[in-house]
Amino acid sequence: MEDELLLWNRFIAGDNHALGELYSTLFEPLVFISYFYVRNNEIARDIVSELFVTVLSVPVRERNSKWGTIIGVKAYLSVAVRNKSIDYFRSNTNQLEIAKDVFSSEDSEMHVFPLEELEKLPTAELELFQMHLDGYKNEEIAQHIGISEKTVRNKLSLIRKKLAKNIHFIIFILLCIHA
Repeated sequence: MEDELLLWNRFIAGDNHALGELYSTLFEPLVFISYFYVRNNEIARDIVSELFVTVLSVPVRERNSKWGTIIGVKAYLSVAVRNKSIDYFRSNTNQLEIAKDVFSSEDSEMHVFPLEELEKLPTAELELFQMHLDGYKNEEIAQHIGISEKTVRNKLSLIRKKLAKNIHFIIFILLCIHA
């Protein structure tokens, strides 16, 4: 196997076959990263494939200015896959329902999801939290509910504290939400 950086530099210089070699080498590890977010192997494979198609579609003359300074190819592609997976997850799912399913299923190692804590939230807090998980910005939530943006931030902070009694939920929040 040729060094990933060497393959990347060959690709930037116009050798599209070098990207094919990177694809062969990195496809499965990148699918694993994507699967962590989307929980569907076919979708994870599609996300990784689409990333490589997108990279390949950049004209040779633009590649150096766009990617010439990258020295950690696997890290760069891993972050790109993570971001695409999170975008997919946010735009195509109801995260609260997925979280309930993933963390409360009988065969899940993470069945300790604090559903009882989630169910204790007042309806208004649950709605606010659901909107946040669905990707709405604090400003949008504030306008929808009719409160200030600062109140939204404060309420989200309090909700997180209520739910943060469980380490698995903390990990879920850190991975799925950026405050």
